[in-house]
Amino acid sequence: MTIKIPKYEIKQQQQQQSYVRKHWVIFGLMALAVATFLLGRFSQIDILNAFKGQKETWSEVNEQLSTEVEANRKTIQNLQLTQKINQQALDELQLNLAESLNENATLQAELAFYENLLGNKDRIRQLKVFELSALPVDDLIEIKLVLAQKLEKAQVIKGKIALHLKGIQQDKGVELDLIEQFKLNNVYEFKYFQVINYIIKLPEGFNPTALSVELQGSGRNSKVITESFLWSDVFDPQEPASNAALSNSQPR
Repeated sequence: MTIKIPKYEIKQQQQQQSYVRKHWVIFGLMALAVATFLLGRFSQIDILNAFKGQKETWSEVNEQLSTEVEANRKTIQNLQLTQKINQQALDELQLNLAESLNENATLQAELAFYENLLGNKDRIRQLKVFELSALPVDDLIEIKLVLAQKLEKAQVIKGKIALHLKGIQQDKGVELDLIEQFKLNNVYEFKYFQVINYIIKLPEGFNPTALSVELQGSGRNSKVITESFLWSDVFDPQEPASNAALSNSQPR
């Protein structure tokens, strides 16, 4: 009887990889994701803190700038007020200077007038037109009439004035009654002299040639005194009228 011996074959078992090693890529990615999340979170906190600090700094700077702007605004207002006060003072000074110059011109004109009046006192033997002038005032005409009488032993005289302006209009001779047409004062009353100013406006197209003055005393024996003047001798178109001298002075 034959006995069979069993045969055994020994094979080396293949070693299997661990689960972690098998999936190391996945675990690595997960670890990287966690690390990135944590890093980003803490980094975001740092950034927020940085932004917060920057915001506080900007707020401080903005507040400081606002304070400086307000201070500058007040400084500008003070400077403007000072400039306004200085300008007002300068304007007032200029006005006072102009008034002083005007007053000085008035005094000089009055002095010249009195000197002229006294210098011609021997020629003034009765009521007469001592001075007559016409000056432009914009589109108007200012007529200045100065009446005088004998200065020695003078008495107050009074009467009425008539002014007639002759000229040419539309190739025809025309005579204007200035007292009537412009409702002018026609009364005189004085002891030594009187200055009367009239304002008239010439009709359109009217070219004056002569101005006559009639003085009618109020006394019974008073005679009408008539004096005529060429307009070219009376009117000065180059010299505008001024309020400086002897404007409607009080009778003297």
